[in-house]
Amino acid sequence: MNRKEMKENNKEKVEIKKICKLRQNMIEILSLMTEIIEKDENSLNYIKDKLISLKEILAFENKENFRWGINFIKETLKRRIELLENKK
Repeated sequence: MNRKEMKENNKEKVEIKKICKLRQNMIEILSLMTEIIEKDENSLNYIKDKLISLKEILAFENKENFRWGINFIKETLKRRIELLENKK
């Protein structure tokens, strides 16, 4: 395997890792959304707003904005679950 092939192979591995990380984040976000709906069926508008935000975040081309947006969505969903749990 020559240098060029090794470099391309490494790029593919990096891309696969990025896709796996995105998949992991999406599973976590969807799980959090499901948990919110299970705890409070009246929260569908809240989830709708988060899905719209997520759609906008996925369109970010800047990596830092993308990472920040994904983390922001996850944290706000976790806070919503905490609020719902404390509400009981």
